[in-house]
Order: sequence, then C-alpha cells, then structure tokens
Amino acid sequence: MKERNRDKKEEPYQQILSRLAHIEHKVDSIDETNAFALRADEDRHFETVKKIFRKGLRRAQVYLAANGNRGVIEIAQHLGMKQPNVSPQLKLLKEEGLLQLVDAAGRQDFWTKKTIDKTLRISQYLCKEYNLKPDGRPNSKNHAGLDGSDGAPRFVAD
Repeated sequence: MKERNRDKKEEPYQQILSRLAHIEHKVDSIDETNAFALRADEDRHFETVKKIFRKGLRRAQVYLAANGNRGVIEIAQHLGMKQPNVSPQLKLLKEEGLLQLVDAAGRQDFWTKKTIDKTLRISQYLCKEYNLKPDGRPNSKNHAGLDGSDGAPRFVAD
C-alpha cells in the first residue's frame, strides 16, 4: 500500500521530467535548424564577427577564456590581465550575443560561449587569427622575438 502511494506521488514528477526532456529535444532541433541557416549565409555573418573582434587581441583572449568555468576574476587571472580591463570586454561580448552568463548555484556567475561559436567556428578563427591557444593564452611562438628588441610588435595583455 505504501509503495502504491509513493508511485502516485512520483508520477507527477515523472511527467514533468518527461515534458522537460521533450522540450529540450525540440530546443536542440531548433538550434540545429538555426545552425544550418547561419552556415548557409556564413560569409555575411562572419563579417560581423570580424567587426566585433577588430579591436584585437584582448577581446579575442577574453572570449576564448570564457569556457563556462570562469568568472570575471578567474578570466583576468588566467590571462594575466586586470579585472577592469576584462569586465568591459565581457559586457560587450554579451551585448553582441556571443557570450552568456551561467549561474553556478551559490557561487559567482560564469561566462560561456553561445552555440553560435560552434556554428560559425568563431573560436577556431580567433586562435588562428591571433595565434592563441583555445584557452585564450598566447601560443609560445608569440613570445619568441616579440620583446620589441627586433622591432617586431609586442603582444601585451593589458
């Protein structure tokens, strides 16, 4: 008898979970459809991406460092930048629709990339364009000969 009552109590929760799974499947289907539509007109959309990152290295580094496990302080520390230089970049990238905040229950919010990153391969482009690792740090090649002594430009995080 007790088992039957428990089953009745759990039944509404199972229905809710089933509905949530169905909604999640529909959202995934919509995301896939949007991805195909964006790729069909990729060149036009990528011009917008290039305009967003035309300011250069710092914005690209901040974008790449936003991996869903870092808040603004961790991103700044990870990149060796000052927090006041990172926060405006995060805000702009959020306003441009490239980054979003993820709530980390009871902790600070973490920054992560939106699905458009995979669709348009933005991270891959930035790594290649600015010679960066996928986590936003410079490739070791950047440091060789770029200390300004040979007249070459310096890569400076701040």
